[in-house]
Amino acid sequence: MRLIETILEISRLGFSMFRMSPHEPSGINFCDLLLETWSTLWNITDEQAGNCDRFVSHGGLELYLDTYCVCSQVKTEDSTVTKRITTLIRNMLGLMGNIAEVSHIRPKLQESEDMIRSFYMLRSYNRDSDSECDIIEIRYSAAGILSHICSDGPDKWQVGDGQLSYDTVLKGIEEAVDSWNINSKRSINYKSFNPILHILKVDCPYPCKLWAVWALANLCQTKPFRFVPMLRRDGGVELLNKLKDSPGCPDNVKHLSTITIMKAYDPNIGPEIEET
Repeated sequence: MRLIETILEISRLGFSMFRMSPHEPSGINFCDLLLETWSTLWNITDEQAGNCDRFVSHGGLELYLDTYCVCSQVKTEDSTVTKRITTLIRNMLGLMGNIAEVSHIRPKLQESEDMIRSFYMLRSYNRDSDSECDIIEIRYSAAGILSHICSDGPDKWQVGDGQLSYDTVLKGIEEAVDSWNINSKRSINYKSFNPILHILKVDCPYPCKLWAVWALANLCQTKPFRFVPMLRRDGGVELLNKLKDSPGCPDNVKHLSTITIMKAYDPNIGPEIEET
């Protein structure tokens, strides 16, 4: 599909101009272009493994890392610039989250330690911004990417044993998720819960499952009429019951599973998925 390649070419053009003057009006304009291209890429890779493959094969991972590096170096007190940078990072991580959901692509995310480091840093993203929604999305997506990668087990972990060891990343996921407000309002949408529920189905460390159950609990608490019917439809209630009753299930995972199950049994929430 030429669409992916074309959008990436436009993104590269926008990035080449943005990195020359990220603080200047011309740079801000090109940042707006990047916002649109990454938003489009995020949408067309959602549960679309073929498009995720095309993104990777046409240099999308390298473009992500280059763009993130420039964004992370921008130091400014201009709230307009800060908000655009935050939204751009949110869009990029949303797309990278789609990539991480595809099992045969996940190893490519570990080919660069800088790539993993970017996700690890962004799990606790805290740039000053008036968009709390964007900030929680960045943290959520970054921890989710790491959770998907770690769910493949320590044998598949390719990053060195230094500051980004498998156990270090797992601890970082848990610390991040435990710090989030379960009632955080978010703009994210899901066609299905299958990518999240996959983590509950496989034998993987509890920090990965903690991220998954937080995601389900948050969405079912804040948008129950859309996401509770989806949880029921996709078999999430059964998986959560099995998880909370499993030997050794940590209290934080058990608590989030329980409140989500209780929400699923709310008789005031019908079977129809409310469109947003």
